[in-house]
Amino acid sequence: MSAETEAGERRVLTVYYDGECRLCLTAVSRLRRSRTQSELRFVPLQAVPAGSLGDAPGEPGGADGHLSQMLVKDESSGRLTGGADAVMLLLRDMPGLAWLGRLGALPGFRLLAAAAYRFVAKYRYRLFGKSDACKDGSCRIVAEDQDGSHGGST
Repeated sequence: MSAETEAGERRVLTVYYDGECRLCLTAVSRLRRSRTQSELRFVPLQAVPAGSLGDAPGEPGGADGHLSQMLVKDESSGRLTGGADAVMLLLRDMPGLAWLGRLGALPGFRLLAAAAYRFVAKYRYRLFGKSDACKDGSCRIVAEDQDGSHGGST
């Protein structure tokens, strides 16, 4: 998967994450400081308007109201990837860790990664704590683009 669009521009990946999860906030902080092939944008799931993401991968009924997994959207294709697959996509986008992302995408490792991701996601608040980052509603602010679509503040 190339980090450039067909027009030769740098690919844009939007990372949707739980803005109240300490583990998620730490991961986002590290991703912001990392060198990646694509341009990364970050949006807390709490800032996503109901119905705007549609069905999330592995989540029947969509992502709305579900903070159970990180989602990554490739803005050029519109493809939405969730959970362990989203982590592997981001790892493949990091030159120093691309090998780990490719390894995690192999069938046997993919099943293990998915199981581990589901476990950590289910118990993330108990294991890592919960942040008050969204308590005052600041991560719920949503800007409306000129075309009427919504984008989150990062």
